[in-house]
Amino acid sequence: MGKYLLILIVLVGVYKSNAQIGGKIQVLGARTFEYDQAANGKIRKLIGDVRLKQDNTLLYCDSAYQYEETNYVEAFSRVHINANDSVHIYGDILKYDGNQKRARVEKNVRMNDNTMQLTTSDIDFDMVSNIANYSNGGRIVNGTSVLTSRFGYYNTKEKIFFFKKDVVLTTPDYTIKSDSLKQVTTTNTTYFLGPSTITNRLDTIYCEYGWYNNLRDVAMFSKNAKITSTKKVLEADSIYYERKNEYGKAYRNIRLTDYINKIELNGDFGEFFGKKNQSYLTQRAYAKKMLQNDSMYLFADTLFSYQKDSITQQRQLVKAYRNAKILKWDMQSVSDSLVYKYDDSTITLYHSPILWSGQNQITSDTIQMFLNNNKIDSFYLLNNAFMISKETSKHFNQVKGKYMKGLLEESKFKYLRVYGNGQSIFYAKEEKDSSYIGVNVIDCSEMEFFFESNKIHKSNFITQPDATFYPINQLKPEELKLKGYRWMNSSRPTIKSVWNYLVKK
Repeated sequence: MGKYLLILIVLVGVYKSNAQIGGKIQVLGARTFEYDQAANGKIRKLIGDVRLKQDNTLLYCDSAYQYEETNYVEAFSRVHINANDSVHIYGDILKYDGNQKRARVEKNVRMNDNTMQLTTSDIDFDMVSNIANYSNGGRIVNGTSVLTSRFGYYNTKEKIFFFKKDVVLTTPDYTIKSDSLKQVTTTNTTYFLGPSTITNRLDTIYCEYGWYNNLRDVAMFSKNAKITSTKKVLEADSIYYERKNEYGKAYRNIRLTDYINKIELNGDFGEFFGKKNQSYLTQRAYAKKMLQNDSMYLFADTLFSYQKDSITQQRQLVKAYRNAKILKWDMQSVSDSLVYKYDDSTITLYHSPILWSGQNQITSDTIQMFLNNNKIDSFYLLNNAFMISKETSKHFNQVKGKYMKGLLEESKFKYLRVYGNGQSIFYAKEEKDSSYIGVNVIDCSEMEFFFESNKIHKSNFITQPDATFYPINQLKPEELKLKGYRWMNSSRPTIKSVWNYLVKK
């Protein structure tokens, strides 16, 4: 019983799908009426200024065949369909099924309403669903906008277009090339439903999904979103932008590459304020600075970027705020914050900074590093400068002063000069077997040190040195440490610690 009931339901569905929807096609006028005798008079020939009507649809042509039994019409030459006095379709040939209210217009097809004009080789129009579609290429003109595509669908009631394959939209301001595009004319919104490229005077945008509202000038790009300009590239999982306000947001896997300054900013959330020339990135935020044959990574809770502004005299820089770290294969640092200024190529570490290179550790209230030809070649320690150089797990050479200036070569210490309140502790070695024989404790207002292989090789004590040599075991451990001594190698950033930071965030 269930089997027969299922067959009955299917048959009813088939019957309904083929049931007559439209009323009888009426002839309003023609110059000549003829009947095809070969078809037993069941086919009417209409010639000259033919006018037909079905419900709210008017059909015009030069000649037509009317199949009265099947409620079907074939029309030829100067075909014109007027649907509800809102949609007009023109062409050379019309095949119209009055029962299903479906029209197919062929050759030199034009379709227009109060929003656009479409030209194509052939088009199908379902007057029940209000959907017109073409499959052999079409061209739509809407004001100053021109769109072409291989396939197209248009809901004439909802004013919604859908385009597929080789979609190109050209306007005075931009050009869009897309695999799939949807346009809602009532809201003036374009949806990108496949790989799409938007090109304008300033940049090129790529996405695989997104939308753009022309009225509000607001857009959202996602799925491999990318904005490319002559100087920068912005990539993210999704990008939101308000052009009038010059405001944007980006989400997940953000990467902003600045080719001019050779720096790359990364994070998982960012905001951009164009009118202020400012932006910031947070959540797994880090920067990658391309140096000569090397890269330097900057990590922080938040990265702020400030673009140069001639009106406010704002300088172009990146600020790393809270838990700032530098990671380079031969140099590392930690600080509360740091600032990298593009114009004078300086990196300044603030609030209890520590810098390591090899077995050397330097600290001060502020550390300033200078880049030359994309290489760090010098540094300056401002206030409470302190350098510790590890000899063994028990022996540490130390230099202390008010200020220090140093030179680097391939990120290794080459020269160090101490200014004001200089103090130092250096271990002396036996030349024959390099065993430790004693320690030099020296007070000197100004002194300098020369390095080889990142270790102190030679020293000069310039201003009134006061030096004392002690046998290796004469001084107590606490006396072998200058005031302020802290060996903090456990805080030194490593690739593993940074990787954990990125994963956990």
